[in-house]
Amino acid sequence: MRYILAFAIYTLSLYSHSASNDLPSLGDATSGLISIQQEHILGRSWLRNLRKQTDTLHIPVLTEFSENLIYRLASHSQVSDRRFEIVLLDNKQLNAFAVPGGVIGINAGLFLHAKTEAQFAAVLAHELAHLSQRHFARQVEEGRKQAPIAMATLLGSIMLLATNNTEAGFAGLMTSQAAATQWALSYSRDWEREADRIGIHTLAGAHFDPQGMPDMFRQMYDAHKYSQRPPEFLLTHPVTENRVSDAAGRAENIKSDVIEEDIEYQLMRTRLQLRYLKQSHNLAYYQDQLRQNKDKTQKILSQYAIALLLMEQKKYRQALVQSNALILQDKQRISFQILNAQILFKVGKKQQSLAQLEELLKFNPDNHPLSMTYADLLIENNQHHKAATELRRQAQIRKTDPNVWQKLSEVEGKSGNTVALYQARAEYLFLRGQTDKALNQLESALKLSQENYLVSARIEQRAREISATKEEIKI
Repeated sequence: MRYILAFAIYTLSLYSHSASNDLPSLGDATSGLISIQQEHILGRSWLRNLRKQTDTLHIPVLTEFSENLIYRLASHSQVSDRRFEIVLLDNKQLNAFAVPGGVIGINAGLFLHAKTEAQFAAVLAHELAHLSQRHFARQVEEGRKQAPIAMATLLGSIMLLATNNTEAGFAGLMTSQAAATQWALSYSRDWEREADRIGIHTLAGAHFDPQGMPDMFRQMYDAHKYSQRPPEFLLTHPVTENRVSDAAGRAENIKSDVIEEDIEYQLMRTRLQLRYLKQSHNLAYYQDQLRQNKDKTQKILSQYAIALLLMEQKKYRQALVQSNALILQDKQRISFQILNAQILFKVGKKQQSLAQLEELLKFNPDNHPLSMTYADLLIENNQHHKAATELRRQAQIRKTDPNVWQKLSEVEGKSGNTVALYQARAEYLFLRGQTDKALNQLESALKLSQENYLVSARIEQRAREISATKEEIKI
């Protein structure tokens, strides 16, 4: 269904502007209609609109984990264009999707439902297979045979699906595009099977247990086969008994060198259980788990959860006891070091906390979660100029991360750098799909920088670049 959305955007543009077949050849059947670069542009436009309409997660350790996993899988996939954009959605419903141009969306709910990293990775390997086979471009090619009936209504309906307003989205589809939708869904079933087949090889190549795919499918099928409203992932990726059996058969026949799963996935999953399952996964629950459980991994997870919950409750000294215990067990784990530094800062050991992060950054330069934590604590310590320096480096490395730009705009303001504040805020607004507001920020920056030719020229150039994106896809 996510590919139908992209298809709708492009097809509407196609018919509105009489797009032709004079696009560069890429050596495949679809390259005469849409190129990889056009998919890239389309995907970024779609992502900006998605960010405008839905809430995203900004937890640096979770972002880093997800990105590292995607690139690990991608190195064993058939994806040729690896300019990925990974977006984490603040939604506990089970879902993940891929959009042309390397945009991969992950609902927080996928962490909650996937019990192992192999199960989680299986879903992402499947989405990478959609990208590698260019299912979007193939759908556009087939779409040329279909009449563009009420395309604007279709586009609006599918954006509702993308932002998890499923009932309204499907109602729009049923009333405006029943025939075309049925055509698209019939093709997607074939592509789902293809993505399963290719995805399971990607999974095994990245040294995950290939049984993770049938295990995940079986779990989803069993949990929702009697449900009146299955999660969005099952609406767009229907799981049947045959599909589970096919995946299990393929997994059995694949020889793989499976590497033991690291605990990091379970740590990230624990963080999200604390966020979305507050009633059941509370302090008493984890304290009980720590007392009763003999398994070392489960004890570590319980200590991690207890430290986070105590910090949330501002019981910092108690939290530090758990955090120190975690550090003793694994001094090299960045997620433990970050938690420890945050708690140290809160108990009043501010210089020790900052020095600890500075030392870690020497060995892990520009590491995203370390840098963002360091910047946060510098801001809290009123060291705004130093925080701005750290965030500017992150903004250059992660130019399409709106969270970095938002934080940078705040600290530039506190540092008294008004021109830079406007520039950073413009980037944030642009990445959140608010192009006109972004241009207004650049206009304000330009007024204040008239006497500095170099800065003015940069601002004018950026304004032209942002304005040009309004013409990339006309709807």
